[in-house]
This record gives sequence, structure tokens and C-alpha cells, in this order.
Amino acid sequence: MNAHEKYLEWLNNPLFDDAFKAELESIKGQDAEIEDRFYKDLEFGTAGMRGIIGAGRNRINGYVVRKATQGFVNFLLERKTTVLGDTVNQAVVIAYDSRRLSNEFAMETARVMAANGILAYVFEDVRTTPELSFAVRELKCMGGVMITASHNPPEYNGYKVYDETGCQLVPHLADALVEHVERITDFTMVKIMDRKDAAQAKLLKIISEEVDLPYVEMVKRVSIRPELLKDSELKVVYTPLHGTGGHTISRVLKEMSFSGLIPVEEQMEPDGEFPTCNQPNPESVEAFEVALPVAEKFGADLIVATDPDCDRIGMMIKEGTRYKALNGNQIGSLFLEYVLSARKDLTEKHYVVNTIVSSDLAKAQADYYGVTLKKTLTGFKFIGEQIEMDDHHFVMGYEESYGYLFAPHVRDKDAVMGTLLAIEMAEYYKQKGLSLSEVLDSIFKRHGYYVDETLSKSFEGKEGGEMMKRIMTRFREDSASIFNYASKIDYKEDETGLPKSDVIKFYLDDYSWMVLRPSGTEPKLKIYFSICDSDYDKAKQKLDYYKTLMIDKVLS
Repeated sequence: MNAHEKYLEWLNNPLFDDAFKAELESIKGQDAEIEDRFYKDLEFGTAGMRGIIGAGRNRINGYVVRKATQGFVNFLLERKTTVLGDTVNQAVVIAYDSRRLSNEFAMETARVMAANGILAYVFEDVRTTPELSFAVRELKCMGGVMITASHNPPEYNGYKVYDETGCQLVPHLADALVEHVERITDFTMVKIMDRKDAAQAKLLKIISEEVDLPYVEMVKRVSIRPELLKDSELKVVYTPLHGTGGHTISRVLKEMSFSGLIPVEEQMEPDGEFPTCNQPNPESVEAFEVALPVAEKFGADLIVATDPDCDRIGMMIKEGTRYKALNGNQIGSLFLEYVLSARKDLTEKHYVVNTIVSSDLAKAQADYYGVTLKKTLTGFKFIGEQIEMDDHHFVMGYEESYGYLFAPHVRDKDAVMGTLLAIEMAEYYKQKGLSLSEVLDSIFKRHGYYVDETLSKSFEGKEGGEMMKRIMTRFREDSASIFNYASKIDYKEDETGLPKSDVIKFYLDDYSWMVLRPSGTEPKLKIYFSICDSDYDKAKQKLDYYKTLMIDKVLS
């Protein structure tokens, strides 16, 4: 069935409500729009299902959420029968962020869960992704759902699923889930219960402090030197970018007796329209445009931004009278230095984790402090998988995409923990007379200058997706004619010890590499560079050469 035939089928489906049908009617005759909305089902990527809000099978809406939930229900019940047994409760916890329709999508999810005999715990208001991961473990649930599109623009929302460990689904579980979702071939196969009936049947429970309190207490225990915060004169400007982090981070720091937090008032309240930032992404320096004047006004030592679901953290540090944005690898290196240098109990059994597209500076730091570095594919679920194998010796995990974790009680990125440790770290080094910039430079002097950068280009719609595939095929089959490199790893074809993935890594020399990878959460092709040299200027020159080459060959 082609896109237009699928559109007509939906247009005539008596199950859909009037508002939904009116939106479908409004695109009649718009062939390109119909093609984009109906040429495929919205897919699960590296971080669940994410898409533009709207009517259509390649959009996220209440009916698509219901279908995905019924598939997830069937997956969970089968897994409980065959694997989990009585080790978990027949329950799921659901959280949501500040985006458009997040609350509604969360309740649609809960109603399907309840109709299938599964107790749905739903937070009373917006909560962070890391707290959702924590809640799955705290409530001994067999799974979890987070309604969020992370740092995407306002027109997006998403649906992330978690297993009983509080971790997003690794490939073999994700594949099994997709099979279950694909078996839901008609919306009449979805069971749904009225909210009031679900509550009366004790299959819907609204939760808040019973999870908030233990989560906050757990985060506070992550602190390495809690005494530093009590009398600190550090000034920290913080913005949650209209997302979920404001309340929780403010609470943690208040309970830690830190008085130097300066909130960006215009951005503290949750608002899915993100009225003061075009894209609420702390990876981008533009996300700091409102916070920066506040920092300048108060002479702040540090600026921290968290994304809407508060799993990513971005930072700007003070250099003289100006502020400099750090990239995700630089933040990770600073965290590693602070944590590893503070721990006196570490052995080679202890480990840190990062990904194949994150800086190899982590390996040099791990070796220096006598711990092991483990590498995973991109996606924090793979870091969570490593923790599940050995949570006792886990020290820290991070991705270059601004995600960090410091305790095994959560199995996803945690910007609440990250904000606490960033402030504590800045205070510690300030008392030693060092700025974070100076600390970073000392790390480079010890291990070499690592210059890391990521380029990306959007490829929207069906044609864009096909173009991305052609580019990956070209580099897979004919890369030698494009540029010179020392060696290549194709994670889709080669035996690497990791799951197969559409990723190609080119080693440019002994210490530098470049990676091509289609994003699993957005219609983008990503190109990662990690260049190392004993001299910063030489490393930067080499980076600029390869960036220019790839812009010409791929992104132009």
C-alpha cells in the first residue's frame, strides 16, 4: 500500500476523533505532505521513537502512541512470563517533559497499560528522564516510558522505553519490541481504558514525593566533597531551557546548602513552546543567549544549561572577563579528572565508559589513574548495559553528546547529577586557584591536545533518508577514492565485538579518527572528528583540513 492509499485508509477510519480527521482533511491534495506523513511508520531509533507532532503514520500523535504502547505491553508481558517472572511487579512507570501534548501522550500510554492489566504509575507533573530511569528501579517495575523529544525543536515529541533495569532497550530487545509493534496492524487491536475506570480499578496511580525524595537523596550522595558547597562563594547561572530540570536541580542544591545559584528567570518555568530559545539544545552556544547577559551582570564563575528532559548538560566557563562554551568531550574530560583524582579506592577492576565517537583522551586519563576504559556504540543504553554487568566497579560514563552519569542507580544520562558535580568541581579548583580552563589545559599538557568536533547535516523526508543511505554506501564501498586514511572499521560489516551498527570509523593516524554515522534520533548525518597532537595549533590545523574535505565531499 503506497502513501496515498494509506492516507485514504486513515481518512476513512471511523476510530479517529473529529479533530484528528479534520487535520487529515486539511492536507487533501498536498501530495508531498501526504507522502512525508504516510510513506513509513515512525521508527524506533537509538533513543526510542521521535517525530513531528501531527496526524499520520510518520508523525507522533495519540493513536501512534497507543499502538506503540500496545506493542510495548505485549513485549513486556511476554518478557515477564519468559524471563523476569516474579522479580518485578506487573507495573510500568510513566514520566513526561514540558513539550506539547506530553501530558496527554503520557495518559494515553497509561490508559493502554491499564486496559491490559498493568499498573501505570504516572508522575503528577513534569519530571526528568533520569528520575524516570531511577523510578523504574525504585518501584521494581517491568518497564518505563518517558514522553520527550529531548532537545529537538518545539514541533517534535517522542516516546522512550525502558526495561526493568531502568535502561533503554539494547538492540536485541528493541528488535523484539519492534516485532510486537508491527504485529499491531490495526488500531482496533489496541486495548484502551477510561482514565476514571483505570483509577477505580487501581491500575492507575499518580506519584510524586514517594519517588522524588529517594531520587534527590541518591543524587546528593554522588557528591564527592559535599562540604565545599556549604560556604561556597561561587556564582553559578543556571537555565533548564524551559524544561524539567529547574525544580529538581534547585531542590538538590538548596538541600546541599549551596547559595550561589542564579536562575535565569525567563527560562525556569516548563514551557513546550520554548519561547526564549529557538532550539533548547545545550550542545549549541545559541542556547546560552539568555543566560549569558545574566552571567555578565553577576560576574558568574560558571553557566550551566540542561535540556528539556534534563539528561544533557552544557557549560560555559569564565576566561578572564569572557565566557567560553565547552564541548561534550571537554566536559567529560574535566569530570573524569575531578572524579578519578578524588577517588583513592580505585583499582584496575574499576571502569569508566564512553562511546566509539567520544574522545580517546578518556583512555589516556583512565590509564593514568589505573582504571579500565570500556568503549560502547553510540547510545547511553550501551553504557547502561555495561553497568548492569558490573555496577559495583562503575565509576563514570559519558557520551560526547553532553551526557554524563556518576552512579549506577540511574541507567541513563543524568544532568541533575552533572550539575551538582560541575558546581562542586568548579568550587574545588577555584579554592586551589585554578579555573576550569586551566585545569583542562593541564590535562592536555599531560596527555596531548585532543581537538574534537561534530558536523551534521539534515536530510529531511523520504528523499533525504535515501540520500543519507547513498552517502554511507559510497564511503563504505569507495572511501579510498575520496581521501587518504590509515585504516577503517565498518561497524555494520566488520567483527568488532559490538552489535552491528551503521557506523564507519576512519583512523587518520595513530591517535586521530573520523566517524560517519546517521543519527538515530533526527534525520541527520553526523561526522565526528577527534584529532590529537602534541601541539594545539597543529591539531587544529589538521582538524580544519579534514572538516573542509568532508564539507566538500558530503555536506555541500
